[in-house]
Amino acid sequence: MSDSGSGAVASVDTDELAVRVDNDPPFILDVRAPEQFERWQIEGKAAFDTVNIPYWTAFENPDEMLSVLPEGTDVIVVCAHGGSSELVVEELNLPNLKNLAGGMDAWSRTLVPHELWNEQGQFVVQFDRIAKACLSYVVGEAGKQMAVIDPAADLDVYMRFAEAQGCTITDVFDTHLHADHVSLGRALADRTGATYHISAGDAEEAVFEYQPLEDGETFHFGDLEVIVRSVATPGHTPGSTSLEVAGRFLMTGDAVFVSGVGRPDLGGATDPWARDLFKTVHERLAPLDSNLDVCPAHYTTRSESGADGTIRRKLGDLLTNDPVVSMADEDEFVAYVVEHLGEAPAVYDEIRKVNLGLVEADDEKIQELEVGRNECALSG
Repeated sequence: MSDSGSGAVASVDTDELAVRVDNDPPFILDVRAPEQFERWQIEGKAAFDTVNIPYWTAFENPDEMLSVLPEGTDVIVVCAHGGSSELVVEELNLPNLKNLAGGMDAWSRTLVPHELWNEQGQFVVQFDRIAKACLSYVVGEAGKQMAVIDPAADLDVYMRFAEAQGCTITDVFDTHLHADHVSLGRALADRTGATYHISAGDAEEAVFEYQPLEDGETFHFGDLEVIVRSVATPGHTPGSTSLEVAGRFLMTGDAVFVSGVGRPDLGGATDPWARDLFKTVHERLAPLDSNLDVCPAHYTTRSESGADGTIRRKLGDLLTNDPVVSMADEDEFVAYVVEHLGEAPAVYDEIRKVNLGLVEADDEKIQELEVGRNECALSG
């Protein structure tokens, strides 16, 4: 059966759904196979009703599917690419059923912008890839230059933003070598002529050209100077780097999150990297301004977002009150990290190779590699 929707039935797009999952959650009828559903589901800030009934049930036993659907409430029907779910909406023919256009594929590539700061033309915007709990950032000055940090999912989103701001993208940064998704850093730099930056520690095996990040290096975007200062923070990966922006924000990649820390075993040795991560927290991050907003590259659930939808937390609060980040004993910290690692998905090794340029991946292969939420944090 084809799984690409024709748009012949009532539908919603993923941008609309991204707003609703936080503020007005619908009922979700997911018609994918159970094993696909278990691996990856639509989630929001609060729990909402979701049922998984494979699409063929609508044709073989429609009463089973109809018996669980609410009346008078929007029901969003979801499949992998939007085709099977469209057929279910058409077959059941209920006024409150709508197809999710593009399905989970489109949901995976949806980026939701949240403005963190805008003053005298200078801006910092967080882009939330809700489906994978991934965060990227644009920083710059309207009418001048801007940078993109940890770009993912959809190049055109960043290009459209730059056009709307009248900006030239001059620099693209990856805070670390990503393992859970394919970075668009090099692709965006290639398209725009920007300089691509990543730490040498993470790119030792890379087969492409890049500008290695140096500790204490400063970049300027616009005449009023939106400054990005890189601070080497090894731990999550050998060259994981944090970027301090405008003296207000600290883009920490996967070193520390708004709750907890990144897993230090992705592609390397666990114990020594966990000790590096401890030193990162206490020797590199702790001396920084406690009023900096920590803005990570990932989060665990949408419940970590604030009232404005953004994911951020004051560095001082994180260092003092987070039960993991605040651990003062190195051995205790390492023991906790090792105990709570969980098993990293096998596909992460292949994604790392793609991000190093060692393996080529077309759009179809990228979709296959990126199925599922990120698992870069420690397990509960």
